[in-house]
Amino acid sequence: MRNFVLLALAQVLIFSQIHLFGYATAAIFTIFLLKLPRHTTKNELMIWGFLFGLVTDMFCNTPGIHSAAATAMAFFRNPVLSAFTHKGLPEDFIPGVKSMKWGGYMIYAVICISIFYILLFALELFSISYLSSLFISAISSTLLTMLFVTVTEFFTPKQ
Repeated sequence: MRNFVLLALAQVLIFSQIHLFGYATAAIFTIFLLKLPRHTTKNELMIWGFLFGLVTDMFCNTPGIHSAAATAMAFFRNPVLSAFTHKGLPEDFIPGVKSMKWGGYMIYAVICISIFYILLFALELFSISYLSSLFISAISSTLLTMLFVTVTEFFTPKQ
Protein backbone atom coordinates (compact mmCIF):
# COMPACT_ATOMS: atom_id res chain seq x y z
CA MET A 1 0.00 0.00 0.00
CA ARG A 2 2.88 2.35 0.83
CA ASN A 3 4.41 1.72 -2.62
CA PHE A 4 1.06 2.51 -4.23
CA VAL A 5 0.81 5.88 -2.49
CA LEU A 6 4.45 6.82 -3.19
CA LEU A 7 4.29 5.86 -6.85
CA ALA A 8 0.91 7.55 -7.33
CA LEU A 9 2.20 10.77 -5.78
CA ALA A 10 5.40 10.69 -7.82
CA GLN A 11 3.38 10.01 -10.97
CA VAL A 12 0.88 12.85 -10.61
CA LEU A 13 3.21 15.43 -9.07
CA ILE A 14 6.38 14.85 -11.07
CA PHE A 15 6.31 12.38 -13.94
CA SER A 16 2.99 13.39 -15.51
CA GLN A 17 4.34 16.92 -15.85
CA ILE A 18 7.39 15.83 -17.87
CA HIS A 19 6.94 15.65 -21.65
CA LEU A 20 10.31 15.21 -23.35
CA PHE A 21 10.32 16.67 -26.87
CA GLY A 22 6.51 16.78 -26.76
CA TYR A 23 6.28 12.99 -27.09
CA ALA A 24 7.78 11.03 -24.19
CA THR A 25 6.07 10.80 -20.81
CA ALA A 26 7.05 8.31 -18.11
CA ALA A 27 4.43 6.19 -16.37
CA ILE A 28 6.40 4.96 -13.40
CA PHE A 29 3.35 3.43 -11.74
CA THR A 30 3.69 0.59 -14.25
CA ILE A 31 6.65 -0.60 -12.17
CA PHE A 32 4.20 -1.49 -9.39
CA LEU A 33 2.14 -3.65 -11.76
CA LEU A 34 5.25 -5.32 -13.18
CA LYS A 35 6.61 -6.21 -9.72
CA LEU A 36 3.47 -7.73 -8.16
CA PRO A 37 3.95 -11.41 -7.21
CA ARG A 38 3.08 -14.10 -9.73
CA HIS A 39 0.21 -15.41 -7.62
CA THR A 40 -1.63 -12.08 -7.92
CA THR A 41 -4.90 -12.88 -9.69
CA LYS A 42 -5.94 -11.22 -12.91
CA ASN A 43 -8.80 -9.47 -11.08
CA GLU A 44 -6.45 -8.06 -8.43
CA LEU A 45 -4.03 -6.89 -11.13
CA MET A 46 -6.83 -5.20 -13.03
CA ILE A 47 -8.09 -3.46 -9.87
CA TRP A 48 -4.58 -2.15 -9.10
CA GLY A 49 -4.18 -1.03 -12.70
CA PHE A 50 -7.55 0.70 -12.69
CA LEU A 51 -6.77 2.46 -9.38
CA PHE A 52 -3.42 3.77 -10.63
CA GLY A 53 -5.04 4.89 -13.84
CA LEU A 54 -7.92 6.51 -12.00
CA VAL A 55 -5.62 8.50 -9.72
CA THR A 56 -3.58 9.63 -12.73
CA ASP A 57 -6.72 10.51 -14.68
CA MET A 58 -8.14 12.55 -11.80
CA PHE A 59 -5.02 14.64 -11.31
CA CYS A 60 -4.03 14.96 -14.98
CA ASN A 61 -7.54 15.76 -16.18
CA THR A 62 -7.63 12.92 -18.69
CA PRO A 63 -11.03 11.27 -19.20
CA GLY A 64 -10.28 7.64 -18.30
CA ILE A 65 -7.52 6.89 -20.77
CA HIS A 66 -4.94 6.01 -18.12
CA SER A 67 -7.49 3.79 -16.37
CA ALA A 68 -8.27 1.91 -19.57
CA ALA A 69 -4.63 1.52 -20.59
CA ALA A 70 -3.41 0.44 -17.12
CA THR A 71 -6.29 -2.04 -16.78
CA ALA A 72 -5.43 -3.53 -20.18
CA MET A 73 -1.77 -3.79 -19.23
CA ALA A 74 -2.75 -5.57 -16.02
CA PHE A 75 -5.00 -7.93 -17.99
CA PHE A 76 -2.13 -9.04 -20.23
CA ARG A 77 0.60 -9.06 -17.56
CA ASN A 78 0.26 -12.68 -16.38
CA PRO A 79 0.24 -14.23 -19.88
CA VAL A 80 3.28 -12.14 -20.84
CA LEU A 81 5.03 -13.13 -17.59
CA SER A 82 4.26 -16.81 -18.25
CA ALA A 83 5.96 -16.55 -21.64
CA PHE A 84 9.26 -15.58 -19.98
CA THR A 85 9.24 -17.91 -16.97
CA HIS A 86 8.99 -21.64 -16.51
CA LYS A 87 6.03 -23.50 -15.02
CA GLY A 88 7.55 -24.75 -11.75
CA LEU A 89 7.97 -21.37 -10.07
CA PRO A 90 6.96 -20.84 -6.44
CA GLU A 91 3.75 -18.93 -5.74
CA ASP A 92 5.65 -16.06 -4.10
CA PHE A 93 7.79 -15.47 -7.24
CA ILE A 94 8.29 -11.75 -7.82
CA PRO A 95 9.32 -10.68 -11.33
CA GLY A 96 12.63 -8.86 -11.47
CA VAL A 97 16.16 -8.93 -12.77
CA LYS A 98 17.34 -11.08 -9.88
CA SER A 99 14.70 -13.73 -10.53
CA MET A 100 14.41 -13.56 -14.34
CA LYS A 101 17.82 -12.21 -15.45
CA TRP A 102 18.20 -8.97 -17.39
CA GLY A 103 17.08 -10.19 -20.80
CA GLY A 104 13.88 -11.92 -19.72
CA TYR A 105 12.80 -9.17 -17.37
CA MET A 106 13.49 -6.37 -19.83
CA ILE A 107 11.56 -8.06 -22.64
CA TYR A 108 8.67 -8.77 -20.25
CA ALA A 109 8.68 -5.13 -19.10
CA VAL A 110 8.94 -3.69 -22.64
CA ILE A 111 5.99 -5.76 -23.85
CA CYS A 112 3.78 -4.80 -20.88
CA ILE A 113 4.70 -1.13 -21.01
CA SER A 114 4.26 -1.05 -24.81
CA ILE A 115 0.72 -2.42 -24.40
CA PHE A 116 0.02 0.38 -21.95
CA TYR A 117 1.36 3.17 -24.16
CA ILE A 118 -0.07 1.97 -27.47
CA LEU A 119 -3.54 1.83 -25.95
CA LEU A 120 -3.05 5.10 -24.06
CA PHE A 121 -2.01 7.08 -27.13
CA ALA A 122 -4.57 5.36 -29.37
CA LEU A 123 -7.31 6.47 -26.97
CA GLU A 124 -5.80 9.94 -26.63
CA LEU A 125 -5.44 10.57 -30.36
CA PHE A 126 -8.56 8.57 -31.31
CA SER A 127 -7.74 8.76 -35.00
CA ILE A 128 -5.65 6.71 -37.41
CA SER A 129 -4.60 9.85 -39.26
CA TYR A 130 -2.08 10.44 -36.46
CA LEU A 131 -0.59 6.94 -36.66
CA SER A 132 3.01 8.15 -36.93
CA SER A 133 2.54 10.40 -33.90
CA LEU A 134 1.04 7.46 -31.99
CA PHE A 135 4.05 5.25 -32.67
CA ILE A 136 6.62 7.97 -31.96
CA SER A 137 4.89 8.77 -28.66
CA ALA A 138 4.50 5.10 -27.71
CA ILE A 139 8.10 4.18 -28.52
CA SER A 140 9.66 7.22 -26.88
CA SER A 141 7.49 6.91 -23.76
CA THR A 142 8.24 3.18 -23.51
CA LEU A 143 11.97 3.90 -23.71
CA LEU A 144 11.74 6.65 -21.08
CA THR A 145 9.73 4.44 -18.73
CA MET A 146 12.19 1.57 -19.31
CA LEU A 147 14.98 3.90 -18.20
CA PHE A 148 13.19 4.29 -14.86
CA VAL A 149 12.48 0.54 -14.67
CA THR A 150 16.20 -0.14 -15.17
CA VAL A 151 17.24 2.41 -12.55
CA THR A 152 14.70 0.95 -10.13
CA GLU A 153 16.15 -2.54 -10.65
CA PHE A 154 19.63 -1.30 -9.76
CA PHE A 155 18.36 0.04 -6.43
CA THR A 156 16.07 -2.88 -5.55
CA PRO A 157 17.54 -4.85 -2.62
CA LYS A 158 18.27 -8.54 -3.12
CA GLN A 159 15.43 -10.83 -2.13
